[in-house]
Amino acid sequence: MFTNLILNYYNYSKCNCYVPYKNDIYHWLYMVFFKTNFKKFDITVSIVEKDTIKKLNNKFLKISKPTNVLCFSLEKNFLKKFFFGEIILCSKIIENESTLQKKNLKAHWAHIIIHSGLHLLNYNHKNAKEAYIMETKEIKILKLLGYSNPYL
Repeated sequence: MFTNLILNYYNYSKCNCYVPYKNDIYHWLYMVFFKTNFKKFDITVSIVEKDTIKKLNNKFLKISKPTNVLCFSLEKNFLKKFFFGEIILCSKIIENESTLQKKNLKAHWAHIIIHSGLHLLNYNHKNAKEAYIMETKEIKILKLLGYSNPYL
């Protein structure tokens, strides 16, 4: 099934750490969305500083701390033809997680982007059953991309 994925990519990070190229993010998200019923996707990905993501987390989730990622599914057309979503990532937190978890930074970015894309499609991990389903999808997609299981 052909999927038309439009990726709007903004890097507002002042961090000198690695951030993925737009083409990498496009490829990772394409792997999440290409088998869905939507015909067109318009996804915005923004990489921001800790203070920015903390403000957004507080505003939208009433949590006064920074996080690695926030995802917003903005609109789903009733005919399932168009999908709009936004992913906001904090490069510094993702880099720190990668170091603490002793993971390859690019592989960790791929995992976070894929995880975020699945959230946009309403996958969740609020309970053990949902977490198992979501993690199984993540592992499968990451394996197709040549990355190892991030949960080991």
